[in-house]
Amino acid sequence: MHSNYSLLSNYKLFSDHIFSLRFFSIILLLLWFSCNNVKKDSGQSSQSNHLINEISPYLLQHAHNPVNWYPWKDEALELALKSRKLMVVSIGYSSCHWCHVMERESFSDTAVSRIMNQDFISIKVDREERPDVDQIYMNACQIVNSGACGWPLNAITLPDGRPIWIGTYLTKDEWIKLLISMQAVYQEDPNEFEKMALRIQNHLSVDYSQYMQSSLSPVTKEKIDLVYQKIGSGMDKKHGGKESAQKFPLPSLHRSLLDYSQYSSKKVFDQYLNLSLTRILNGGIYDQLDGGFFRYTVDSEWKIPHFEKMLYDNAQLISLYSLAYQKSNNENYKTVAQNSMDFVLGKMRHPDGMFYSSFDAETEGEEGKYYVWTVNEIDQLLTDPIENKIFKSTYNISSSGNWEKGKNVLFIANELQAVASEMKIDKNKTMTYLVAANNKVLEVRNKRSAPLRDEKILTSWNALMIKACADASVAFSRKDYLDAAIKAAAHLQNNMFVSERGLSRNFMNGKSSISGFLEDYSYSVEAFIRLYELTFDEKYLNFAKELVEVVIRDFSDEAGIYFYFTSKSDRKLITRKVEFEDQVTPSANSVMAESLHKLGLYFYDSKYLDRAAKMVQGVLEQFGDQQPEFYANWMRLAIFQVRPLYEIAIVGPEAAKIRDELAKNYLPNAILLGGETEGQLELLKEKLQEGQTYIYVCRNKVCKLPVTKVLEAIPLIQ
Repeated sequence: MHSNYSLLSNYKLFSDHIFSLRFFSIILLLLWFSCNNVKKDSGQSSQSNHLINEISPYLLQHAHNPVNWYPWKDEALELALKSRKLMVVSIGYSSCHWCHVMERESFSDTAVSRIMNQDFISIKVDREERPDVDQIYMNACQIVNSGACGWPLNAITLPDGRPIWIGTYLTKDEWIKLLISMQAVYQEDPNEFEKMALRIQNHLSVDYSQYMQSSLSPVTKEKIDLVYQKIGSGMDKKHGGKESAQKFPLPSLHRSLLDYSQYSSKKVFDQYLNLSLTRILNGGIYDQLDGGFFRYTVDSEWKIPHFEKMLYDNAQLISLYSLAYQKSNNENYKTVAQNSMDFVLGKMRHPDGMFYSSFDAETEGEEGKYYVWTVNEIDQLLTDPIENKIFKSTYNISSSGNWEKGKNVLFIANELQAVASEMKIDKNKTMTYLVAANNKVLEVRNKRSAPLRDEKILTSWNALMIKACADASVAFSRKDYLDAAIKAAAHLQNNMFVSERGLSRNFMNGKSSISGFLEDYSYSVEAFIRLYELTFDEKYLNFAKELVEVVIRDFSDEAGIYFYFTSKSDRKLITRKVEFEDQVTPSANSVMAESLHKLGLYFYDSKYLDRAAKMVQGVLEQFGDQQPEFYANWMRLAIFQVRPLYEIAIVGPEAAKIRDELAKNYLPNAILLGGETEGQLELLKEKLQEGQTYIYVCRNKVCKLPVTKVLEAIPLIQ
């Protein structure tokens, strides 16, 4: 089953079992029923169901199932209420291996479909299109199952959508037995399910008022230091990352530690960060042949990945390695970031400039088949004995395999210098052999049947990638990367946004079908602020502000501090969530808090600054003493409250040149603004001097004496 990396910090586990003993006794008595009453035939219907007109590739994969699937829309939800049937809500996504397995085993089976079509209203959800729906049922799953959840995520609900059973992958026989048993109980005693639904609902309906206090403690340096000390205690000092049996890269966490290391004179995380970033780039989680990152590893040493490639992982890791390179000048960081950029630009980009969502984990029904090798395959490819031995030694290729069934995943088991010493040849020569071998193996791999690509375009993930292109462009002086960011941003602004309706969530084949969620807005605002910093084109800053005003109007909570994940104009779900946790992606609220802070500085808007401060203070007060690694992006923002950001204004005919030179430095404690003219921003007024370009280092609207050279400005910032 596909794992979900999450913290249950907003929920208390049940003190007693969700299911009553009476319910379980009924279930056990009924399990035998299916063996005698269900005919186990299979086959796929030639007819289509209600998914046939959807644009999601994942939904379209189920459009010809014999199950009468509906998308998550009013039609199905109203039909369930009218018919008073239980609902099956099945959630997955295109690149999920176990989602495909269950589709083949169960949802393509006519015996299964007969039960589902007769007794249930069945809804199929693409979690990437509808993170709001996924979030609610995933939270319910974590409550009921003490966090042991993943995808496919399958819920059986009352007609109003409240869950009564929720879990992940089941075999066909297990699924049939569950369906029959649940329907039997529902017919005999529906009140039993009503009690269960109410108990789950009570735990889902979190009271957010506790996070919206009017009186909050100020952020202090001592508090920040204590929080980061606690974060450090949970890090894996041997293999990098967070201590866990599975390894997720967690870019938000590592970005937070990177910034804190810059902020703190102790530099406590420098060694750990280098360990983590090096282990990731050497591991099987990184595609050693073609660049790009897989989603996570199933082991604790970064070796064996779950073989799907997601846009959001690659975008965030490209940004992280770009920033880490700026701070350290580590050439390995540069190599992995550029190789991954080349992979995304070459294989995940639409001709219009936007970016596709993901590559599948499986090929021809087998997970990882495209990426792994037997020793015989390598021997046939690499006939030069030196080249062969260097490749095998570097990647730990053996006849028994380093994974399963004699297959080998490519991860760097031996560093280049160690291999060179073993071979008794020069290190540079060893690298030449290894590069040649990699190219030969990649050439053959490219001829294999490739994993399916999910070509839907998601606004939030594209915004992360726009920012990644911008970050990489300035770190490596690559104008082509910035051009890619600008092209994608233009498409986002022109095709994903309509002023009367706001942002769309998705786009495919010229169509959008879902309104944007908070993460679509917050990540887009962040990306457009970054584009302004690297272009000084105020249209990006103005668009970011326009998006923020939509968010304040449509997503604000009752206290006017935090933001709901869904707009007030969206159809109401069984609960409306405020997202706090920074997980594999940062929480939309934390990203919005940072953008409010920066836009408050750019536009002299005290309301933005005050709201951002309250958001950060509330989270630090509520969660700082818990597991703060799940609020790492928030903790990074807390630093701004103690040590305000510098505002670096560059004005004059050489503004672009000086900006690019300055931006090559790692500057987590500053925002950039300027241009050849003074523009419209208040802080730039009266700073243009005829024929000269000046750098003004300011803080809280107070500027130091201007300088003309970057080398003179850097000490003023540090």
